[in-house]
Amino acid sequence: MIDRNTFAAPIAALASLLASGTSHADTTAAPLDISANAIESILPGGTVLHESKPLFGTTADPLQSAELLHLSNTGVNASGRSSNISGAFASSLAQSDGNGGVGVSQLIFGSPGGAGDGVRQLVAQSLWTHTFVYNGPPANDMLHLHFPTLQVGLLDVPPRRSGPSAAETAEASARVDSVITHADGSMTQGLFQFGLREFETQFPSGSDLLNVADFQILEVPNPLVFTPHLRFNGDDFNPSYTIDPVTLDLNLGVIQPGDTMSWVYTLTAKGTTHGFERGYFAFFGDPFGTDVVTDNLSETISLSAAPEASTFSLMLLGLFALLLGRRQNGRPFRSHSNAPAATPGCERPVLV
Repeated sequence: MIDRNTFAAPIAALASLLASGTSHADTTAAPLDISANAIESILPGGTVLHESKPLFGTTADPLQSAELLHLSNTGVNASGRSSNISGAFASSLAQSDGNGGVGVSQLIFGSPGGAGDGVRQLVAQSLWTHTFVYNGPPANDMLHLHFPTLQVGLLDVPPRRSGPSAAETAEASARVDSVITHADGSMTQGLFQFGLREFETQFPSGSDLLNVADFQILEVPNPLVFTPHLRFNGDDFNPSYTIDPVTLDLNLGVIQPGDTMSWVYTLTAKGTTHGFERGYFAFFGDPFGTDVVTDNLSETISLSAAPEASTFSLMLLGLFALLLGRRQNGRPFRSHSNAPAATPGCERPVLV
C-alpha cells in the first residue's frame, strides 16, 4: 500500500504557494543613474547657462541626491512657491530612491535681455535612467509612479494686445521612454507622457486683440488611463491651473530571458516670458520648497498572477485522489493537459 506521506508534503507546499492568489513581484536590484539639470536661454539667441549634475550607479541605500538650484540674474520669484527663494530660479532634485521634483519661476519687469524681441526661458529637469539584462522567466516590468502636485501659472496677463503674441508659457510634465531589446535584436518601444501646458492666445476684438490664457493637457496615450482633476484659480490676470497628485502603475511590457530593458523617467518644468512686468511659474512638486515628494518612483518585475485559492484547493484535492487511486490500482499516472490558455480579462480631464 502506498504511503500517503509521499504526496502529502509536496502537495501541501504547492497548496501553500498557490493558495495566496497573488503575483510574484521583486524590486529590481540593478542601480539607477540620476541627473539634475537646469537651462537658461534667450530665444532666439542662445544658451545663457546649461548645468547638469549626474550620478551613476546609485542605489537607494545609501541615499544619494542629484540636486541643482540655478538662480537667474534676471527677474524675481513671484510664484508663491519656494518662498525662501527671492530671485527667478530653476530647481531640480533627483534622488536614488526615486523621489524628486522640478520647478521654475520668473517674473521680469524690464527687458528679458538679448537683441530684438528676445524671450527668456528657464528649464528644470530631473531624470532617472535604468538599464538591465533580464534572465528570469517571462514577466511584466512595472513602474509604480506617484506624480506630485502639478501647477502652472502665468503672471500679469494683459487683457488686450495690439498684435499676436505667445511669449508667456508655462509647462510641467512627466515622461517615460522605454525600449526592450530582445535577444534576436528586435526592439519594442514605449512612450508615456502626462502634463499640462498654459499659454496666451488672442482673438479679434475691435481695433486690437482680446488676450486670454488657455491650457493643453499633455497625454500619451490619448486619452490617459486616468482622469486628471484640473483646478483653475479663477484669476484671469494671474491665471494658474493645478492638477492633484496621481498614482499610476505603468506596465512597460513583457520581458523575456535575455532581453535588455532600458527606461528613462523625466520630470520637466519650463516657461518663457518676454518681460515687461510679465512672467510664469511651473512646478512638478517643489523640491526646494514645502511640497516634499515621496514614493515617486519604484520598479517591480511581476510574474503572472496565480489562480484563485478556491480553484486550486479543488484541483489539489482531485489530484491527490487521482494519484492515490492510480497507484493503488497498479496503473501508471499520465498527465493530459489540452486546456486553452486563459484570456486576460479613459476619460477626459475634469475642470473643477
